[in-house]
Amino acid sequence: MPRVQKRPKKKIVRRKCYSCSKMATKPYVYHIVPSYSYGAQIPVYNKSDVKTKRVELKGNRKVLVYNYCNRECYENRKPPKSYEI
Repeated sequence: MPRVQKRPKKKIVRRKCYSCSKMATKPYVYHIVPSYSYGAQIPVYNKSDVKTKRVELKGNRKVLVYNYCNRECYENRKPPKSYEI
């Protein structure tokens, strides 16, 4: 009889809710990703090039990430309008 393959134990990821400040194990994540303006030079995609994560972008390309407990918490306190693009 073959041995049963067991999955490795995953560390439980907890994030603080932006609305109610509770800790959520499966948060509702809301990203605000800035777009390129008309006429801007968009970088050329290279498949084998070094990739950068969204949260590591700097300056006006920075992505804002908001974690919420659930959809209801998101509806109660949405991100500030001044940051939305």
